[in-house]
Amino acid sequence: MTKATIAFALATLVGALPVPAAADVFVRVDVHKDKDVRVFEVVQKFKFVDIQVFMNRTLEGAAEAQAIANQRNVLNTSREADPGAVGDLGAGRIDPNDMLIFKHALTGDSINGNSGIVGVNQDVGNMVNQANVVALAVTNSERALTHAQAETDQVNAGNFSFHRENTAFDITNPEANPNLTATITGSINDNAGIVGVNQNAGNMNNQVNLVALSVGLGSEFALSEASLGQVNASNRVVEVQTVKFDRIEGSINGNSGIVGVNQSVGNMNNQASAVSVSALTSNVTLTTPFGR
Repeated sequence: MTKATIAFALATLVGALPVPAAADVFVRVDVHKDKDVRVFEVVQKFKFVDIQVFMNRTLEGAAEAQAIANQRNVLNTSREADPGAVGDLGAGRIDPNDMLIFKHALTGDSINGNSGIVGVNQDVGNMVNQANVVALAVTNSERALTHAQAETDQVNAGNFSFHRENTAFDITNPEANPNLTATITGSINDNAGIVGVNQNAGNMNNQVNLVALSVGLGSEFALSEASLGQVNASNRVVEVQTVKFDRIEGSINGNSGIVGVNQSVGNMNNQASAVSVSALTSNVTLTTPFGR
């Protein structure tokens, strides 16, 4: 067989090889998947702070001031209604002389321009505790400890107050003739030092102004503590058509130092101003505001 014949035969065989087929294919797939995810997380945080201070020092002096006030109003009765009254309000028969009760506690143009320690209590109510307590300690030792502690404990428990008025006053203008009024006007201004004022026109209230002050002139250590506990439990108040006003106008201005004011026309309230100060200073100066 000649070379030409062989070449022709090979060409024929190559031309006879199959050619790959081409086509478009569409595939549709539906996937259903359920997945449960559960996350458990536990967070715990603990924080402990332990502070210990040890002082190994020989002191040559100390100033200790403690002011403590303890007041109670327990199982009192004020203006109780007729025991045979029907209903929860207890608004049964009552003596007409007990109606139209007018009480006014007014402080006007007073307690102004003082310096030092001033304490004022004013009351027209029933079974009221009021107090102004001041404790002051001073030392001039250079190696001294100053400590001030003020504590107040007040309780009103199991009291009952009944106050009933008729319609004699003008209901359209109740300010013309209120039953209970506690008003401070143009007062307690321009004082310097420690000022405490309590004013009350209600019943069975506790009011206190408490100051503990310890001052070390050139001393090294100062500690101060103040605590307050007040309780009102199982009390009952019944008031019918009673008009009350509690106002402070043009007052308690321009003071310097420590000023505490309590004012009430309600019933069975606990009010307190408790201040504890322990200070180290090189000098102490007491001046009156505005050069008075």
